Amino acid sequence: MDEGRHANPALPPTADDPVVGRRVRGLLHGLAVGEVLGAGATTRGVLRHGVATQLACFTAAASIRTSLHRSATGTADARADLLDAYRRWAWVWTAPGRPRAGATAWIDEVPLLTHTPGEAEDTVRGLSAGPGGTRTDPVTTADGWHALARALPLAAQVVRDASVAAQTAIDSVALTHGPRAFAPAGVAVLLAGAALRTGDAVDAVAEGITSAILLGLDFTAVSLVDDAVRAARETPSSPVVLRAGAADGSSASTLWGAVYCLLSHPGASSARAALALAAASPHPVAVSAVTGALLGAVHGDAVLPQAVLTRVDLAYVIDRLARDLTRENTRNPDGSWGAASDPAWRARYGIG
Repeated sequence: MDEGRHANPALPPTADDPVVGRRVRGLLHGLAVGEVLGAGATTRGVLRHGVATQLACFTAAASIRTSLHRSATGTADARADLLDAYRRWAWVWTAPGRPRAGATAWIDEVPLLTHTPGEAEDTVRGLSAGPGGTRTDPVTTADGWHALARALPLAAQVVRDASVAAQTAIDSVALTHGPRAFAPAGVAVLLAGAALRTGDAVDAVAEGITSAILLGLDFTAVSLVDDAVRAARETPSSPVVLRAGAADGSSASTLWGAVYCLLSHPGASSARAALALAAASPHPVAVSAVTGALLGAVHGDAVLPQAVLTRVDLAYVIDRLARDLTRENTRNPDGSWGAASDPAWRARYGIG
């Protein structure tokens, strides 16, 4: 096995790889689809997106903004961009329905993102601390699954630099949550990034574990994933096993549950079975959301239930963000990345 390749895989040197694009769209749409299915989506009408999906949209926009800063100036502060994005997201708790002050990206003008779709107490409480937490100085001890789910769009960076992606995921979590959520989010991003590259569930999990070990992430989180792999191999698709392994709504339990559901039904034809299993977990919204994201990252958006995907109210916004995220993490023929040379592109994300 070429371990260096797994630690820092690269996209093909083209700006329009349709396979990678479908998988990035699958990652973001899968999170949204899984979240609404876990909440008990109805069979008719428009489906309201969940709060983890909303947070993930702001993570995606922050990631693009950081990349543009780096291309335009040679330097970037991913943590600052994420903190700014989450503060703008939190505007809905202080001024629901009103345009955001200090808007920096086109998503600030999306009406659906000016209303809260649910509770996110840990994130809101963490943001109220002012400068936000850091790895060495956390502002809360929270370890809830929103921290992990909202970091998943950063997986698109794994194809560019796995180490940066994992560390950025941890910084994202540290802004509002405590240390117990750090490593699970970093490992989840590496798994999802490997899924984008390989298109194979089993290979992606193995590659993600290898990357996490090589990058020195907390071995507790790596062991957690390894335990889910063992459980799926020995007793796949068991609601009893799932309930035991994903017993609470923490980031760690959610990661265990999502990996177990994914590997219990790893093929594209069994994606619906994986989502159905996730919905049987003790915390169905959490496990379904992350399972959906991993399924979409492996197989692309086409394997997701289209009758659900097309009715999620944020579907267009998610699709546009996913396409932009793909473009900004794709190598150009001249070796550069993204579309920072286009002034209109920079303006979409508030880069002058």
